[in-house]
Amino acid sequence: MKAMNEPPAMKNEILQNIDDPEALELLFRKDKDSFILCFQEASAATDSDLVRFWRIRLKNETSGYKHLMLKTDLWIAAILSCAIALLVKSYLIFGNINMEDFLVRNLVIITFSGLTVWFILKNKLTSAKNILLLLLPVVVLTIFINLLPGELDDTTILVIIHTPLFMWFIFGMAWVSFNYTNTSEVSGFIRYNGELVTMFGLLCIAGAILSGMTISLFAIIGIEIEEFYMSNIAIIGLAIFPVVAALMIDLYPDITSRVVPIIARIFTPLVLISAIVYLIAIAVSGIDLSQNREFLIIFNLLLLGVMVIIVFSLTELEKSNIRNLNVILLFLLVAVTLIIDLFALSAIISRLSDGFTPNRTVVLVSNILVLVNLLLILPDLFLIGFKGKSLDRLERIICSYLPVYFIYCLVVIFVFPFIF
Repeated sequence: MKAMNEPPAMKNEILQNIDDPEALELLFRKDKDSFILCFQEASAATDSDLVRFWRIRLKNETSGYKHLMLKTDLWIAAILSCAIALLVKSYLIFGNINMEDFLVRNLVIITFSGLTVWFILKNKLTSAKNILLLLLPVVVLTIFINLLPGELDDTTILVIIHTPLFMWFIFGMAWVSFNYTNTSEVSGFIRYNGELVTMFGLLCIAGAILSGMTISLFAIIGIEIEEFYMSNIAIIGLAIFPVVAALMIDLYPDITSRVVPIIARIFTPLVLISAIVYLIAIAVSGIDLSQNREFLIIFNLLLLGVMVIIVFSLTELEKSNIRNLNVILLFLLVAVTLIIDLFALSAIISRLSDGFTPNRTVVLVSNILVLVNLLLILPDLFLIGFKGKSLDRLERIICSYLPVYFIYCLVVIFVFPFIF
């Protein structure tokens, strides 16, 4: 991944010339240090003979740079972790703030802020203008979410649920260095999220094992530390793990870049089978979906899962030796999901006869947005899978649709509390 002093321009130049041997050689001679630091990430989505050649060529030239990067990044990760820990416990300053309420409203903001600062430093976005553009929305959101009513009503819960999406977009702007119109950059960011989630999950598993062992060992000698441990050490660990995960990806980029596509390939057919079985069950059971609120909630999670699988799969398809089969599986998954979505929409619309509520409105709008997104994706999946077309247009569609979700997120967070 990128080191803290890496100029973002070099990565863009490598991406634009990834298949041009002469251009790559010129870039290498132009700025050897930046080229070495940028090439691993810039070439992550490609596995051509030329890229493999450059990886072998650079393998023995990166040890010194990795050592320098390790020293710098470790210090920055340590400082960020301390800052995150202090923010997590900052409710103690005010005395009368309930810990659970504070964390429910602010933990996601604190965690994503740490990641955003990490990439502000990595991408050298340290000008006053850049910091203001990234900091101001976070400050506004923090103030707004903490001024909402103390009791968690439906509207407040919806704001809290959509806060991760809002912060994800801010984090994304820092990752792509505000170059949000560049499809390669945005696709790289999406792929990076898969790696980040994978590494974060591994850290959580390791942390859970360590926590269980520690609490059990103290319990054996008659000291009950579970409440103290979970409310102090565990919650702080959970908040700093994303930054630690980002550091680990920088140090060991080959691990997650190989794991994510494998996970996507395994889960695509499994989710497809589950969706088909679920569709058959809906048709056979004869259940009135309009009266089943749990169905609508679970189906929204299914939609989210399908979109994640599609996006992560597409960013890795060019590397696959069985690309057409993977695309056909994705095409079938989208088609089945669309059919189930029509059932869900009919159920949602029938529930609207009792009036609009925050939950019903959000479920309706989110389903329509995902439905449109899937409809835009479906024809291109067909052309790629059955006609051998390129993935470029499909990636552009996915990336260009992201602002729609951001606008939706802004409305739910900043408008719904005043409407409802």
